Parts: sequence; structure tokens; C-alpha cells
Amino acid sequence: MEKVRTGVIGCGGIANAYHLPAMERLDNVRLVCACDLIEERAASAKDRFGFEKSSRDYREMLADPGIDAVCVFTKIEAHLQISLDAAAAKKHVFIQKPFAYNLSQGRLILKAVKNAGIHYTPSFMHSYLDESAAAAELVKSGAIGDITGIRIMNATQNPPETAPSYGGCLMDIGCHGMDLVRTVAGGGIDVMFARAFARDGDGLFGREADEDTPLNGDETKISMLYSLDSGVNVSHEVMWSHVGATRRFEMEIFGTRGSVYLFNPHRKAKLFCARTVSDYDFHNAQYKEIDVPETFFGLRHHKLFFDDIVNGTRLSKCGRDGFSILAAADAARRSAASGRSETVIKINDE
Repeated sequence: MEKVRTGVIGCGGIANAYHLPAMERLDNVRLVCACDLIEERAASAKDRFGFEKSSRDYREMLADPGIDAVCVFTKIEAHLQISLDAAAAKKHVFIQKPFAYNLSQGRLILKAVKNAGIHYTPSFMHSYLDESAAAAELVKSGAIGDITGIRIMNATQNPPETAPSYGGCLMDIGCHGMDLVRTVAGGGIDVMFARAFARDGDGLFGREADEDTPLNGDETKISMLYSLDSGVNVSHEVMWSHVGATRRFEMEIFGTRGSVYLFNPHRKAKLFCARTVSDYDFHNAQYKEIDVPETFFGLRHHKLFFDDIVNGTRLSKCGRDGFSILAAADAARRSAASGRSETVIKINDE
């Protein structure tokens, strides 16, 4: 297969600002059909990015034998049915996160994906940024020794009243942060303790739930302490309405021989590293900027998915990665309700 014949479902803001500008630059992608319930948006995407045709009905796209893969940029409400339909049609899927409302939906999707034998990639864009990839490589290379802890803050400047429409700060931006932690540190989230707060600062937001309970909430702040299955402890704060120096992500990875600082809000450079020559000898360690070669925004992210289809590899994230983040969010919800640490549910071999 020289080019992956691709359809896009959902031609709104995130598709136009992030996904499609990257996809149109890939040599192994052929943009076949732009689909949106709003006909004008589909037609606009067709003209702007060079699709061969447009449509209002994604089922027509899935029935087209001339399409190999679909990219789903719709609201989460549509993810379950589109995913199941795409799997039944044996189309590869690249989909916005979170890919499901709850764990039951996630299990259904993963079972369908496995049976269909397709690639299914949830879109955690921040884990693929140039500086994120460079940070992960620094940690993997042993540049800072063994990881001893991680501190991360997600913060946006959104109006407080908009949090519920995005599912609360945990599901909208906290999921990105948890996936970034997994990407940089390796391993999954094991045990979770969380407290969530309303925009007025009062109350705890969580619930005793089963796997059918939607994970969306309306919190504007959540603080989490969790451990990875490697034993590394993580402090993670998420704020929806934050006016300050912190960028959307600020992250520090501590090791026995130094640390890595990703997105320091007080510096222009995006990545720093401090190193020592022996364990815990930090007296003379100084942060130095790490030169990070820049690629086009989103190019690395999308290229891996389409390369996987062409080459039969598995280098991009898969459905199990998306489920792991849903399970961590589920544990955070349960912890906020119970006031206790909660174990993150592990997926079986669906």
C-alpha cells in the first residue's frame, strides 16, 4: 500500500487547527472524504485540504471500499457507535481522546477492534510533541539515573462555567497529563488518590460507580497523588481556570542523577536537564537547555499512525493505552468519592 486512503469524520475546530494541517503534509496519506453533519463544514474542509469528496453521513464513508482508515474528530458522544461501525467495516481508526465515556464502552470497543484486526489509535497529542519525545528519550537513556518522582501541573485559562461541557478538567486536560506521565516514565498508573473541587472551591466531586457510569464531571480543579506500577510516585494537579505563568503542561521528572524539566513557565526553551556524575550528588547540578529539533505541529503524531498501517508496525498508541487512561480517571473519580486510595482497574486481553 503506497498511500492510506483516508476519511475524516468531524471537520470542526480541532480538525482544522491541528489534525488536517499535519495529515495533508504526509506522503503516505490520500485524503479521500471529509465528513461532517454540517454540510458547509465538510465542504470547507474538502476545499481547504484537498479531499476528493465530502459527505454528511459517515456510514456512506465506511461502506466505501476505497477508504482504508478513518480519523474521528467528533464529540465523545459519537465515539462508541462510530468505533464499532468502523471496526465492523474493518477500517483503521485514529480517534480523539477520550475514546469512550466509561470502562464498559472501552471494553466493547477494544473487543471489536481485536476481532477486526485493525489499528486503533487514541489521540493524546501532547505525548507526541517534539519536546515530549526528547524528554522521554532523556529518561530512557538513563541521563538522570533511576526515576524517583514526578511533579506535573496541567493548567488552562478557560472560563469556569465551561468545565461541564468538556467533561470536567480531569477528562479534558488531566487525561493528556496522565498519558504524558506514562509516555515519559514508562509503565502504567497503579494506585490513585484524588480530590476534586468545584469552581467556588467547595465540595468534593466523585462518586461510587460501576463500569457503566460516565466518567465526565464538572470539576474545575483536581489534585491527584498516584503511583506507577514501577513504584514511582506522581503529584499531579489539574486546573481549568488558571491565570498565571504555568503553561498547559509543566512537568519535572526527578532522578537519582538529576532531573528533566519540561515546559518551564519562566523560560523560553521548552526542555531542560540537570545532571550529576554520581547518585544524589546534586550540589553542583545546573539546568541546561536541551536543543530540540522542531517538526511541523502534529506531524510526528499522525505519521506514526499511518506508518503503522503501511508497514504493519505498532509504534503509535493503541486502544489499550486509551483504556489505561480511562481506568486511571475512573480510579480518581472513585477516590474523590470514597476519600481513600483506589486501585486502578487493569484490562484483560479483550
